[in-house]
Amino acid sequence: MESIPDPELFRELERAEAAPYVDYPPTPWWYFPAAGAWFAGTTGIQGLTDDHLPLAIALLVVLLVALGVFCGWYTRYRGVMPSMFSRTPREMRRTFLVYFVGVALVFGIVWWTASAAGWPAASGVMFVLATGGLILHERSYGAAAARIRDRLS
Repeated sequence: MESIPDPELFRELERAEAAPYVDYPPTPWWYFPAAGAWFAGTTGIQGLTDDHLPLAIALLVVLLVALGVFCGWYTRYRGVMPSMFSRTPREMRRTFLVYFVGVALVFGIVWWTASAAGWPAASGVMFVLATGGLILHERSYGAAAARIRDRLS
């Protein structure tokens, strides 16, 4: 005897898989400038490695501890974190692709700025690009999440 799966069961499974991508609290306003400052800090440390290596290492440890504290808090705040590498809803794939292309472009621009104008300038560029890029990604992510919610409703 052949069994025909209930289409509603598949729909519920798809909703459960999409939940980490679409059910989340709003991102706090301070996240964007704080993340931009963190990325600017890691960029600025590069300029210290030649002449002030112990200071650069100490600052890097501080930034890594801050990252760990933030990630722990954000995981508790958001609940389940979505994965960019698992079975991602199709509406979200373009958002993640654009994100990674944007990250590569930002790194390239920051590297070029560092070679042309030095690490302090590159750190400023990183702050602006990372903050702006994260704001744009948040909007793109929100639009993709809305499309997923519409499809699964």
